Amino acid sequence: MKDSIKSKTDKVVGTIKENLGKTIESEQLELDGKLQKLAGEAREKAKETKEKAEQLGEDIKETIAEKANDLIDSVQKKKK
Repeated sequence: MKDSIKSKTDKVVGTIKENLGKTIESEQLELDGKLQKLAGEAREKAKETKEKAEQLGEDIKETIAEKANDLIDSVQKKKK
């Protein structure tokens, strides 16, 4: 949650700095704004990627457990 707020804050503040830099013709402020906005976007993408990887890991674990259970059940039926 903290990263999400930081990401959004960086994007908003970065946009403000960028636009203010353009308005007052400060290339440095405009650049700072662009970089801050990009940092927020990168943090957001990293969070999304992490969540997708965690979900994929859970899906893989579930599939392996299901296949292992099916195999055990199959072996046990053959013994009977």
